[in-house]
Amino acid sequence: MLRVKLKGGALYVAVIISILIAIILSLFIVLAYFNIQSVQSQNSFMQLHLSMESGFEIAQSKYYNQNSGTTWQKMPYNNDSVMVKKMAWGCYTLVDVKAKNAHFKIHKTGLFGTSASKDTAIMTAEQSRPIGLAGNIKFNASCYFPKAGVKSAYIEGTSFSDLNSVRPYIKQASNYIPELNESYLNAIELAQTEINPYTDSLISFIPDALTQSFHHKTAVVQQGSVILNSQILSHNIKIIASDIITIENTSQLNNILLVARKVIFKKGFKGTVHVIAKDSIVTEDECEFNYPSSFCVYSNTNSTTSNPLVRGIFFGTQCKFKGGLLAANDDKQSSRMMIKLNTRFEFIGNIYSANYTDAQGNLYGSVFCQTLLLQTPSGVYENHLLNCCIDPKKYSSNLTVPNWFNQKHNKTTCAQWF
Repeated sequence: MLRVKLKGGALYVAVIISILIAIILSLFIVLAYFNIQSVQSQNSFMQLHLSMESGFEIAQSKYYNQNSGTTWQKMPYNNDSVMVKKMAWGCYTLVDVKAKNAHFKIHKTGLFGTSASKDTAIMTAEQSRPIGLAGNIKFNASCYFPKAGVKSAYIEGTSFSDLNSVRPYIKQASNYIPELNESYLNAIELAQTEINPYTDSLISFIPDALTQSFHHKTAVVQQGSVILNSQILSHNIKIIASDIITIENTSQLNNILLVARKVIFKKGFKGTVHVIAKDSIVTEDECEFNYPSSFCVYSNTNSTTSNPLVRGIFFGTQCKFKGGLLAANDDKQSSRMMIKLNTRFEFIGNIYSANYTDAQGNLYGSVFCQTLLLQTPSGVYENHLLNCCIDPKKYSSNLTVPNWFNQKHNKTTCAQWF
């Protein structure tokens, strides 16, 4: 058998092997390059999330200003930039943060407040008179009542005889209930009056159905009076009326903001809604407001009625509410505010009234008011409670309530992310 030996065969083999090695090395280099790029990209994305979290910290700090909602702020230690918008959304605070760098852009929005306290059931101011108790009364945390303490009363055919069951919770009230944070009230006043062209987008009519993402500008409708009949509205929508907003029970509202002089919810309404009113908020019977809803009545103008007790928040019977209730005037107003709950009321959250509260039903949260004022078909009783259970401990571990007070150690928490 004849064998032909190629000249330079070893050289050919060496060249082929060299080419194969070069290809393999190139593949390793390419893989290493893309691996480095992937790691750098992942690190950049993670860093951007940290920058966004810094934006939420900026919103809660004393260094925040309203211009932050319209301008990008460069982070001091990297190339990231953040834009932080903060505004009152009912009793809660809406914080919207955008973050970007050369490669990514992310966005996150949340409703913020503070962790619910489990230590305070009810706090009133010193009135030099005892609190009268009638019907079924139960406390499960500290009750700050006048120095005179509590007494048994006879109202609507019922009395309360087991005073020893509530005395362990009774503590002496101070002359005043805690003051509201001034910057918090300023934000509410700003929400009542200002339309920001950088963050708000005016629309000419209320559509039958609209879901507006918080990634976009707030859809704002501004009219004299408004009736919501069968509209389906969600999220970043603000309806402003100079007079009255009326909401029928056929409306479906989800986290929108209503701003008016007076707001009325018709019998049987169910939804999640935030309200800022100057005069009053009224709900008819059997209304249900899901968490985190909020009602706020606040005004720096005098009442349009001669009866100062008309101002405030007034519920019908068998209503349910989860969130925050606030009724207050600024320091210059002489008119009075009231929050009136009603029979078989069910509440989860916090209540603050600068003047009067009619507390009835099952209340799973804390109540702050200057004076208790009970209204029944048979009469009006000052410094009295009837058929009331106040238990702030039951839901406190998972509950975010409005951050009303100027306390340095309050922990900011999110009620809902969007």
